[in-house]
Formats: sequence, structure tokens, C-alpha cells
Amino acid sequence: MFTKRGYQTPLLLVLALSMITLYCTSTSKILNNNYLESVVGIVGAETIEYEDLIQGFLSGGVNQEPTAEELKEFLPIYLNYRAKLLSAREAGYFENKKILDEYALYAKQAAYAYWLDRQIKPTISEQFKSRYNEELKSSHILISLSQNAQPSDTLAAYNKIIEARELFLSGEKTIAELNEEYSSSRNGQLMGGNLPWFSVGVTVGAFEDALYALDQGELSMPVRTQFGYHLIYLEERRKRTPARNVSHIFISRQGDLEKMDNLYEQLEQGTPWLNLVVEFSEDRASTSNEGNIGWVSYSSRYDQAFIDSVMNIDPILPYSKPIESIYGIHIFRIDSVQSFQNETAKDEFLNQELEKSSNFERSNEFVINWLTEQYNLSINTDLITKLTNTLSTSDSLPIVQVYDAADSFTQDTLFIYQGRIATATDFYDFLVDKYSDKALNQVQQSWFSEYQEYFLDSELLNFTLSVFPEFSEQTNSYHRGLVVYQINEDSVWSSVTLDSTLLMNRYLSNDTDYQFETRYYYHLVSARYDSTLKKAEDFISKGGHPDSLRANDYPVAVMSDSTGIFVGEPFTRLAEMETGKISEYFTYNGRKAFFILNDVLPARKMTFDEAFNRLLSDYQPIREQNWLRRLRDKYQIQAFPETINAKFGSFEMN
Repeated sequence: MFTKRGYQTPLLLVLALSMITLYCTSTSKILNNNYLESVVGIVGAETIEYEDLIQGFLSGGVNQEPTAEELKEFLPIYLNYRAKLLSAREAGYFENKKILDEYALYAKQAAYAYWLDRQIKPTISEQFKSRYNEELKSSHILISLSQNAQPSDTLAAYNKIIEARELFLSGEKTIAELNEEYSSSRNGQLMGGNLPWFSVGVTVGAFEDALYALDQGELSMPVRTQFGYHLIYLEERRKRTPARNVSHIFISRQGDLEKMDNLYEQLEQGTPWLNLVVEFSEDRASTSNEGNIGWVSYSSRYDQAFIDSVMNIDPILPYSKPIESIYGIHIFRIDSVQSFQNETAKDEFLNQELEKSSNFERSNEFVINWLTEQYNLSINTDLITKLTNTLSTSDSLPIVQVYDAADSFTQDTLFIYQGRIATATDFYDFLVDKYSDKALNQVQQSWFSEYQEYFLDSELLNFTLSVFPEFSEQTNSYHRGLVVYQINEDSVWSSVTLDSTLLMNRYLSNDTDYQFETRYYYHLVSARYDSTLKKAEDFISKGGHPDSLRANDYPVAVMSDSTGIFVGEPFTRLAEMETGKISEYFTYNGRKAFFILNDVLPARKMTFDEAFNRLLSDYQPIREQNWLRRLRDKYQIQAFPETINAKFGSFEMN
């Protein structure tokens, strides 16, 4: 809540904590009372203990224990803060709807972030690091299925892939044969089949999880991904092959080995690598970097044979012989083989890789999906099928008009999550709220998944608090920050509550504080090109007004000012100009520009309206002092820095 930067708070609480020094009343007899030996202050009926003060000091992100002097300096600030909290509570700020709405929005998003940083990322990170050490070779059968497929289509696809699995387990068909017979096709190509060697973070999460759970030679149960249903067969595991940083000389024309052989001979005869890259390589994206194409590994999205070629090169060699690939012909150079100085460096690298991979995503949807899998959301698929059939066969009236279409099972349980139940009626309420104009026969499978996400989102905060009780302090701290900020706004910073006669008295009694210095009324004209600026200058020289430039289709920017709020170069030039003249060209914000000086305005006292904002700013410290004085009187604030001295004295004796 507090930060130790001159003991000022973050922006939210800069206005909430006063820097006004509070007088401290020493009452030695309090320290003689064993019950109050830890009390550092009293605010109204509240006793503020030493541990409260420490917690307040550390809550701003300070990473080291404070000294006695720091705590004594912080003590009046903290007591002021507690007085403001007490005043806000008595005034009903903790029940203010605007504050509660902002608090609820923050708490929900904070809960998502809390899960990501405290639970999800550490869990996934350990798994990611373990999987990173292996590469797997596999093949699969894929029956394509839309994510929004009807339950009947989903069941048909599942039964079909189970049939294929049984044929494999019985020995009647090989994976290759089943792929030919069962896998879906796209553009004439089977969607299943052999997969290249790869490691963690390459494929979608559900597929990767199933693959890494298999033993070598084992076939998975059906796995549902966004592409459909898979059967995955793990052919082989091996230790991860370190990535290689690779450069190449490249010719795109396959079969032109003679030319590449000639380049290889030139390398052998001592021609510098860079010379040949610049003159002959056809990979223009890499020529500016000596032909470097970056890191290549079995997690790269290159052709499998291309990766194999790179990985089979002896890294000790200065360069390879010409090698053909589906892309063309290459001479490779292995610039380095990936290694790590220590485990810490490796962990840092893997954390970066995890953030970039499909295994981890900073989104609310990712958190919801993870919680669904880890904390066992129970889904009544039979009820979903019944609801779908009932809704899809109903008439075409809008949902809001046929709300009771499936009344026979509206109280049946649709979802159960951590003891919280969602019924079919709850689902209907969601549909009416979001899709009241849709017809029942337009029911979509995605509506159920949308409601599932909505249901879990509504339960997230309470679930987070039940799993992480300490999370309540974070959200409560934010709530306290909001109310203190608002009571500061209302009591000190809101001009609406200010008696303007006080400002008027200050204005009248300070003749020199609210003055305009000599000011220059000017136009500043700028353009992208000199030629455009010259045309604008000619237009003004012939009597045209600068404000008319845009109306006459001159592509220029025009700014005018007479307040003197702009200082420094180029505005210092104005003092050297004559009224009515045009300045020489200069550069302003990356464009060519010139001034026209219209008038020189003499120094004068501001009017009350002109000085109002400055008066308000000057008067705020006085208002805050007055408010704090009232709080001190009302709550009889007392500070006991002796407690801090006594605590530190006992530490030294220990």
C-alpha cells in the first residue's frame, strides 16, 4: 500500500497520505501496561500496534526491514492514513456503489492474475522444463470435427475413432492403414499420419499432454482438440538434441549442384564466407547478417528433412558440403550449439520459451480452461443433449417468448464446480439476457461453452479466496485505497466543495503571485516539405490569414497561442521578432516551420478566473492541513514513538 520513496505512496494514494508532520504525545504510562506495550498509536477507539506499522511500511514493496528512524518518520503518516480510513468508514465510503463496482472489477482481474502467477505458471513451468529435455516421434489418426459441432456429430466421431482404436489393439490394422481409412482429408491431403520429431511447446496443449503421457509403442485414448478427435501413437523418445545457430549460403534452384559445388570450392580456397553470401546467396533476408537464419532445432517449424540435415552436420567443421532440401541447395555453417552456463541461465531461457509457447497464455480464457481441467468441472452432457434437441426442434419464436420450452427439466443440474451448481434455468436466464432476439431453433453448441465460461468466471473470486485466503488482504488493501483516495478527493481536492471566497481573499492579498509575464501572440505554421511551407508563406505575405491556410487546401499544420505556456526553443525566437513579421524556417517536431508574430502582450495581473486553477493548487496544502487538524481533534490521535525505540532496544539486547 505504501512505497518508500520519500515516504510517498503510489499515484492512487499520493493524495491519501499526508506528508504533514503530526505532533506526537508521549505517554510513558502506556508503555508500562503489558497489554499496550506494542502500541505505537491511538486513533479514536483503535489501537495501532507495532506490527500494523511494520506491515504498512512494507506493503509498498520495500524489500528490507526499516530502521527505527524510518519507522518514527513513517508513524505520523500511517496514523493519518488510519484516521482517514476511520472517517471514510463512518461516512459510508466502504458501501459506496461506485467504489464497490471498481473494487469488484479489480478483484476479478486480480484473481485471474493471482492464479496465473501463484499457481498456474509455477505448475506448468515445472512440467515444461521436464518435457523440454525430450524429443518425441509420433503419428496420429485425426477425424476432423468443428469445435461447435452438434452433440450427435461429436458422438458419431467419437464412436468412429474408438472403432479405429480397437482395430489397432486387436492387431487387425496398422496406424498407417488406419490413417488411410479413418483420417479426414483437407485439400486432398490426409490430416493424420506421421509427425516429425518435436518437443514441448510445438503442438496444442491437449495433444501434447496426451503424447507425453504415453509409453513408447503405446496408443492413446481419443484426444479432443480444436481440430477434432485424435488417436496418437508414440513411436520413440530420445534425449533432446541441442539447438544450433545456423548460417547458410543458399540457391533456390534445386538441382543446380554444379554452381554450389563451385562456391564450396571457393570456400576451400580461402574466399571469405561473407563475400560469397553477399554476392551469391538468394536468401535476401539473411544476407545482411552473414547468412544467419537463427536457431534450428526439432522444435523449429522447418521441413523435417531440412532439420535432420542441419542436425547431422559435425559442428566442428567450418562449413558443410552442399546439401539439397525442399527449399533449394545450401552450404551450412554451424555458428554455435546451444548450451547454458548454469541451471539459472537455463531456467531463465525456459521461462522465456514458456511465455512464447502455446502451453501458457496470459488470458482469462486460459485461466478458466486450466481451472476446469485441474479442479474437475462436472458437466451433464446428457442434459446438454436434451436441451439441444428440445431447443432446436422448437418453433422460431425469440427465446424471450418461449422461455418455458423445456420446463420439464429446468431445475436439472447442468454444471457442478466446487460445490456450486448451475441448472438449466440458470442457462435459460443467460440465454434470455444475451440472446433474447435469437430463435430457439438457432441454438448453438457454443452457447453452452459460453455459459460455462460465464458460470466459472462468476465463481472465480470466491473460489480464489477459498484456495488462497491471503488473497483477501490484497483485495481489501485495494478497497481501502479506493475509499481513502475518494475521501481525499471529496475533502481536499474537489473544487466543488471549496468556498471560493477563500480563494478570492488569497487572490486579492497576493498581487505578485498571479501575474502573466510578457507574452507573444503568434501563429506557428509547419509542413512536411519546404516547398509546401514556401507556398504557405507566400499566401500569408499576400495578405492571407494563417487560419485560412487549411480552408484553402494547404497541407500544413497551424497552431496559435497567446498564453505563454510554451517555453524553450524555438519559442525563444519570438522575443527577437518584430510584430507582423514571419520568422526564418526552423525544425519543429520533425517538420519545417515558421512563426508569424501577431502581437506582444504586456505583463499584467491575471483575472480571478484566469488564476483559479493556480489558486486552487496553491490552496490545497492549506485545505489538507485543516482537514488533518480536524481529524486529529476528532479522533484524538496519539503517537508513541517510544514503543519503536523500545522494540529496537530489545532487538539490540537480543
